[in-house]
Amino acid sequence: MKITLSWHEPIELGSSSTLREKIKNFNLKDIPEISGIYIFYREYGEQQKALYVGKSENIRTRIKSHFNSLSLIEGLEESQQGKKKLIFAEVKTRSDIGRALNQAEKGFIQHYIENKHPLLNKKLMDDHFDEIVSTGHTIDLVSEDIWVYSTKTIK
Repeated sequence: MKITLSWHEPIELGSSSTLREKIKNFNLKDIPEISGIYIFYREYGEQQKALYVGKSENIRTRIKSHFNSLSLIEGLEESQQGKKKLIFAEVKTRSDIGRALNQAEKGFIQHYIENKHPLLNKKLMDDHFDEIVSTGHTIDLVSEDIWVYSTKTIK
């Protein structure tokens, strides 16, 4: 299965000291109701480090629930210095969208674990091998095409 991710422009959420206020005043209508994956990350100078990778059949609804999650907000605040940002992509595939979402999330989690990113979430997905291609407004953090293979099954 080929999975294409069409990335949108990153959204700045502020620094650790301004994060809660920015999120409180954030207009969720800036996030479309699309199926896709999203990454909360920090940017310091030229360096970008993933903090949380997620998936949803409705990104706007999922981000809204994250913005009401004290544990995620605290995790972002407690991460190392740098601007906290959010980037998301619409998942496009000719196959099962649920499987594509699982594989895209899994692929990025595996990729960031291998590259020593300080992820707040880590989990395993279905047993499949898929190609994930990024298009649109990519940044260094998401510009590589990756392959994902997982050996653990969901029951």
